Amino acid sequence: MARPQGIFLILEIPDIQAIVAKAVELLKQGKTMMEYSDSGTSVTKSFPMTIQETLLEARYALMIKDPETYGQPDKVRVINM
Repeated sequence: MARPQGIFLILEIPDIQAIVAKAVELLKQGKTMMEYSDSGTSVTKSFPMTIQETLLEARYALMIKDPETYGQPDKVRVINM
């Protein structure tokens, strides 16, 4: 899993919470990309970040901005696969 880079740290907590809500909504709907094709014309729209990256960045930003509510950021994370 990628490490968060703190790209949402410039946002306020309500904005981050709104991003999380939208990411969860898209995840529940199964939407990660949109595609349209008609008479030889095709359009593809993908999101700038995956849902996983979005949720990871949002969690990190919330932990930095409000550690009492969201907990301290993980210092070391070990994943066994």
